[in-house]
Parts: sequence; C-alpha cells; structure tokens
Amino acid sequence: MQIGIMGGTFNPPHKGHMNAACAAKREIPLDKLILIPAGIPPHKKLAADSAAVEDRLAMTRLVAEEIGAEVSDIEIMREGKSYTVDTLREIKKAFPEDSLWLIMGTDMFLSLESWREPQEIFSLAAIAVIARDEKDKEALAAHSERLGKLYGAESRVIETASVTISSSELRPDIMSEKHSAFLSDSVYNYIIKKKLYGVRECDEI
Repeated sequence: MQIGIMGGTFNPPHKGHMNAACAAKREIPLDKLILIPAGIPPHKKLAADSAAVEDRLAMTRLVAEEIGAEVSDIEIMREGKSYTVDTLREIKKAFPEDSLWLIMGTDMFLSLESWREPQEIFSLAAIAVIARDEKDKEALAAHSERLGKLYGAESRVIETASVTISSSELRPDIMSEKHSAFLSDSVYNYIIKKKLYGVRECDEI
C-alpha cells in the first residue's frame, strides 16, 4: 500500500493544501492519505493570531472529508516539539509493510537537509514535492537528483495548479472576498461560526 503523509500547521487549511494533497494522491497514486496538523512546530513559532489546536484539528478534518483523506492527531498529542522523523517512525511502525510518501512544498524540500535526522527521514519515506510551476519543477528535479546521490533519497516532483497564498497571508483579512476564495466552504463557515482569526460578531452569516 502507498501511504501519503502531509503535515503542517493548517492554520487554516486552504485550497493550496488541498491541491497539493490531491495531486500527490492522483500522481503517485496513493492508497491512503493522512493529514497531520502540527502540535508545536520545530522550525517556527505559531503566530499570535493562530487558531487553537482543537480548531486547527477540526478544520483539517473538514478538508480531509472533502478530499478523501484521513487525519491523525499524532503530533498534537505528542509532548514538546513535533519532529517529522518521530512521526514517520511511529507511522512506519504501524504500517511496516507499506511504502510511505512524505508530501511537501518547494521551500520545505530545499531545506530538508537541515531537519532533524534527514538521513533517517529518507530511509523511512520517499518524498513527493509539489512544484508551483515549470521553473520550480526544473530546480526541484536538480535538487532531487542531488539528494539521491548524497543520501540515496527517493523523491518525485509533482506539478499542480498553483495557489499563490499562504495561511499567514490569509489570516489578517480572512473575510475579504479575495481571501475567502482560497478556503473551502466548510472551513470558511467554521471560521465564521467559531469567530477565528479576528472574525467579529457582525461578520457572521
């Protein structure tokens, strides 16, 4: 079985996340796709305007239902910082006979060697990296070849429709027509209902 793993703060999860996950699911193809919201990310602090962990988990579950994925709270339940290598070890222990694919974007892929125990990551999972455009794809292919030679890493570059916005760009003005277009209806409605990211009483539908 081919199992895809996609982590992130999902703060909030948006159509860029969905496009990337669906592209990997289709192109590899994957038999199972698992979305994993981070508890305490090791490489960055959660912003002051972040949603509570239970809300990030709930929104990720809404997205997962739409794209035919599962959600794991493995990193949220873990004490301390959430390191990818620890997550992969636990998932590999649960699925010892299956192949794992770690799905990530361009910036993460290019910085992967600086993560905790990159060699172990490469031994536990192949990497599915999402390219934003053709130029991106060429640079990633070169880096993929380099990691293969240095670490024996298996990686695959997947190009998909680009969504040029991040969660941090969405949060400050999430009620605007431009920004709300990057969210699925279920996530958008959840944000309004829970009054996340500065949504006020008068903004409610």
